[in-house]
Amino acid sequence: MTNKGVSVIICCFNSAFRLPKTLQHIALQQTSISWEVIVVNNNSSDNTRQVAVAEWARMGVLIPFKVVDEPKPGLASARSKGIDTAQYDYLVFCDDDNWLAPNYVENVYELFEKDDNIGIIGGNGSPVTEIEPPFWFEKFIHGYGAFPQSDKSQFVGSVYGAGMAVRKKCYENQFESLLTGRKGASLSAGEDSEMCFQVRLAGYTIWYDERLKFKHFIPKNRLDWAYLKKLHIGFAKSSIILDLYEKVINEQKISTFYWLKKALYYLGIYIKYWPTQYKIYSKGVGSIEEIHHNNWSAIGFEYFRYNFKIVGFYKEINKLKI
Repeated sequence: MTNKGVSVIICCFNSAFRLPKTLQHIALQQTSISWEVIVVNNNSSDNTRQVAVAEWARMGVLIPFKVVDEPKPGLASARSKGIDTAQYDYLVFCDDDNWLAPNYVENVYELFEKDDNIGIIGGNGSPVTEIEPPFWFEKFIHGYGAFPQSDKSQFVGSVYGAGMAVRKKCYENQFESLLTGRKGASLSAGEDSEMCFQVRLAGYTIWYDERLKFKHFIPKNRLDWAYLKKLHIGFAKSSIILDLYEKVINEQKISTFYWLKKALYYLGIYIKYWPTQYKIYSKGVGSIEEIHHNNWSAIGFEYFRYNFKIVGFYKEINKLKI
């Protein structure tokens, strides 16, 4: 049974500071369709729930609004709670620091209505930084989900999670995510790409639309080199699972000792290039060489941690193919 409309889902962990501005932009949506706002309070230790309720009441917007709790930490768990709570067919995952343009909800609805085969739609983010960004920011902006995802609106392989819109039907009979997403202060990553891969395996397409514009607020603590390195370690570790999805999509088989081959490869290049890489990044922050070097080590040891489970994950993913 279908229920035409859009559910805007905001997954929050200690979001009391960031949430008011996000809700203010959502309240400015210009649309005549049915829609709602759901705030998922994901194990917060601050007053996120109270701030959300008070801010929405203060604005006096006559749109259905609710706050639900998800005690299990992790963005994937929070999104799952949001999906279960949503009453409408189309979902917008608005991060607690995404400021949606006034036509965002309306455009999402129209795009899904025009093509029943589109499962996910990606938005067009641009950064708003709390402080003057460091010199290396533009070089690494792809890690912040605040950039155009293509040079034009078109079908793509995956999109980032900020501002992502999803057809709810895609999640019927889907198995639990192998990646947890960000969990508290942890910068685990990759759940956005995993979501895209699962939707593609279910037979749907991914669309990027340049008209879905939003601002991505980046606070000063995320403009720190140590934070960026930690962020990329999260990307690196998630790439192991995402690689398996790509193998399944491209119908490539893996051997029992695939994990060992990959572990030795990444640890091998980590050791091989240690002198040259270290010579570069020891001079100061901001080098891609330091990111690459740290990531190689993280990937190698993560393969060892997973070891023979890799084959099991591959088999589970392969079951998703229609």
